[in-house]
Parts: sequence; C-alpha cells; structure tokens
Amino acid sequence: MDLPSSQVHKAFVNIGADFIHHANTVLTACQFLRERALLSRGTIERRGLLQTEQSSDGLDKKYGIWFDVFTDSVDIHKRASTENIYGPVLFVFDVGLIQKAYTGRVWVTKLNPTKWDGKTKRQRWFQSKEDLKTNLTYGTFDHMIVFRHCGGELPFGKYLRKIILDDPGMKTKDGVDLYSAGYGGLKLAMTDAGLDIRIQKRICTPKCRCKRNYQRSPKETRGRFFPEI
Repeated sequence: MDLPSSQVHKAFVNIGADFIHHANTVLTACQFLRERALLSRGTIERRGLLQTEQSSDGLDKKYGIWFDVFTDSVDIHKRASTENIYGPVLFVFDVGLIQKAYTGRVWVTKLNPTKWDGKTKRQRWFQSKEDLKTNLTYGTFDHMIVFRHCGGELPFGKYLRKIILDDPGMKTKDGVDLYSAGYGGLKLAMTDAGLDIRIQKRICTPKCRCKRNYQRSPKETRGRFFPEI
C-alpha cells in the first residue's frame, strides 16, 4: 500500500528514527556512489552494471519488487551484534530522504519479503497513517521503507551523511587487507563521482559476532569487500 511520503516521514521521526540505512557489498555500493543514487537490483542489472548476488533475488522477482529500493530504519549490524547479511557497507542517510521520493509516495513493509509466502497484502504492507501510528515500532527489522515506482533509482544528494565500513580483520593469501581494499574501492568510486563522503570504520562491541563469522567464510568475505568480481 503506497502512503504519502510526508506521513511516512512523520511516522518514523515520531518513533525516534533520525536516519535511514542501506547495507550492501563494496562492489554494489561503488555503483551507487558512481550513480549518486541508490539503485534497485533490477535497475543495476538492466544497466549492465556489476552487483553481488543476493539470496533474496529470486523472491524479489517473484513478488514484483525487483525494481524497488529498500532501506532500513536502524543499523541492523549494531542492533543485532553481527554482520549484516546484505554486506559490510552501510549507507547512513538523513531521514529527510524519505520525503524526496519522485512520486511523493512510499511503501512500508510489515514483514521482510522472505516471510511473505502465504501472507496477504495487508499482512505484508502497512495500509494507512493510522496503521503506522499504531503498529510501527523502532528497531523492528521487518519494518522497511520501500521506494516503489521511482524508476528503480533514488538520488541521495546531500542526504548521505556517512558510510560505515566493517573491518573483518582479515587479509587475502596475497596479504591484501580486506578493510583497506574496501575503503580504497569506495574512495575511488567517490572520486569518479565527485563526492566526498566520510567513511567511518565500524567499532563493534565485545559481544559482536561479525569478525568470527567473517573469518569462518574467507572466500565469501573476500567477495563482500573487494570492489570488483
């Protein structure tokens, strides 16, 4: 259900969301920086750009959200004390970006699309301003802001406040530090686009499991941090 962007913005501000977020791999994030916009999975594919495969790609196509742009109201890595499954790069936007949707309307999920099987539209999407006011909660990972029918592209302009990059504490067999590889790739993409966005190294709490999980899958982790395939 599409909702006026002003209503969605107000609802998220009222629950304490000052920022919205998008996590991805270094490879895909570099495409966003060069295009100065968040791009849907389908848009990147249609333009012939590189992106890292995601396990949810099939479901995105099945449910007709392949050309939609997804954002979160919270830093999932920080709240869950583990790596974000979508990637180690976190774009942090001012919440005001919600009001910059091309159509003036956005959608908000009640459930992550990975949980949509057998669910009605009312169970999948928030339906109204009253629904948001009653049932939207800060920190619920299922409640995502989705920019639909926007041509698969959301220019972020001045609203991109910073980028947070995980540090897996790993090197390749050739001695290349993965954090440095990711940082360098992002900086190069910004140079190409004429951007200067602060990149902040993620500082985890002692209970965070990200480094342990990254180090369990060195090949997959390398793919998340390198700016090319």
